[in-house]
Amino acid sequence: MSRDQLQDVAGEIRDVLCNLLATRTAHFASNLGVVELCIALHCEFDFRHDRLIWDTGHQIYPHKLVTGRYHDFPSIRTRGGLMGYPNPDESEYDLFMTGHAGCSVSTAVGLRSGDVLSGNADRRTVAVIGDGAFPSGIVFEAMNNAGELEDDLTIILNDNKMSICPRVGSVATYLDRLRSNPYYTGLKHEVTRLLDHVPMFGDPTERLLAQMKEGVKAGLLGGMLFEELNIRYVGPIDGHDIPMMRKYLAMVREMKGPVLLHVVTEKGMVIN
Repeated sequence: MSRDQLQDVAGEIRDVLCNLLATRTAHFASNLGVVELCIALHCEFDFRHDRLIWDTGHQIYPHKLVTGRYHDFPSIRTRGGLMGYPNPDESEYDLFMTGHAGCSVSTAVGLRSGDVLSGNADRRTVAVIGDGAFPSGIVFEAMNNAGELEDDLTIILNDNKMSICPRVGSVATYLDRLRSNPYYTGLKHEVTRLLDHVPMFGDPTERLLAQMKEGVKAGLLGGMLFEELNIRYVGPIDGHDIPMMRKYLAMVREMKGPVLLHVVTEKGMVIN
């Protein structure tokens, strides 16, 4: 699909979510914030084969809409209808019933280890976790294990600066520093311009150049907390720019070892 077509899909998803909001209560703000991220993920991975875990699961509505449940979507959160969380009985794209915050990274580490041991190392494993759940102790335990195992794993940090309420604590402050770093605001457009000249699917030399560019940017912006855990840090990037996210996702998909992609989104984002 073209860039304009993907943007039309994002607009249609938001229309469906906003129309549903008029009839019932649900987790709409978090879902409106991940529309473009969800689209980009499904463009760059094949989740009939690869693994996708949504932390907590309340932001899964766009995922349900693009995985064959569009026509059943009006039944969500009604008796006998679709669940408001992942449900493997509904779709092969939902691996687990979730609901607890902070479990996605450890689940992804376990899935990835199992795939390697069973000879399915070609599968990619992706965990999407919000910044509200990210400071959980189980997340850092999982990242500690991921860095030690060095298996290929992608962690998407969906940073919208919110949980149920504004975040507190040293990890929240650290993420704020990464996002507000003047290098980020000053260099992100230049990095985008450079990456625009790197094909989404290029030869190994082109992919290496893209990774070198990202390595320089990561060195300028920080991310040392993750690097010290032996997890490559990439970002932060605009979580509402589908072409940009596709380029970064294509790049991190080819990286070896665990990678954390820091995506900045706006909770409740509505684009007219």
